[in-house]
Amino acid sequence: MFTSASSWAAQTDKPPFYQVQWQGKSAYLLGSIHIGRADFYPMPAQVEAAFAKSKGLVVEIDTNKIDSRALLQKYGMATHAQGLDWQSRDKQTIEVMRHYCEDKASLCQSIQAFAPWLQASQLNLLRYNGLGFSTDYGVDMQLLGRVGKPVYQLETAESQFQLLASFDSQAQWSMVREAINASDAELLSLVEAWRSGDETALDTLMQEQLGGEGDTLMLDKILWQRNKVMADGMMRLMTAEAASEPLFVVVGAGHVVGDKSVVQLLKQKGATVIACWREQCD
Repeated sequence: MFTSASSWAAQTDKPPFYQVQWQGKSAYLLGSIHIGRADFYPMPAQVEAAFAKSKGLVVEIDTNKIDSRALLQKYGMATHAQGLDWQSRDKQTIEVMRHYCEDKASLCQSIQAFAPWLQASQLNLLRYNGLGFSTDYGVDMQLLGRVGKPVYQLETAESQFQLLASFDSQAQWSMVREAINASDAELLSLVEAWRSGDETALDTLMQEQLGGEGDTLMLDKILWQRNKVMADGMMRLMTAEAASEPLFVVVGAGHVVGDKSVVQLLKQKGATVIACWREQCD
């Protein structure tokens, strides 16, 4: 099942893709994933055509403007003051990591100085790397690499780092357990749902990953609250004199699916949103 899905040509993909109209202005909205492979590109003809005629690229954060070293020092390191060093691990996490690190001692040692949320991020990326995916082929990275047009961001890198660092040790270590315990099939199912445009599956997978231990706090802070910021930011940019239209907006696919998504928020605010795989987009 997953092998055949992974061998699809990019032209048959149908990632979540919309056209938004607001106060006489228009934008395209693409739900993306932050990892990928070379055979994801070029993207489907309709998406590539929309990007080609767009006058500006809007991303969550402009990765070309990040001072990663400073942000890592401020938010990404485990410290005794934060109570997030390895001594803060609960018994469940200790057991999960003990088993995982048995044949990965050097890896586990290399991430030990990081805050748990960053350990989880690194472990998740390594899992995807092992399945043949890379952040170099993430949609946002690819488009930023060939833009040649103004770039706008809906958030800042610091706001994202600060958000992830704001969770208590229990929540952060749960992220680590999720990164380790997720099966290869689960990781691949996220890619498959994105490529096929299965929005119900995407919504379910995101809710399971972020609320898997029965806590909606992570869902609320990582998805729902940020959806409001993104929707408001899109509408401001669409009517800003400095931003030519149409804009091409790229945000994580988890932000455009579900009943609290950017798409639903835009509709609630009076924007017209067309699903481009079901209706004709200009």
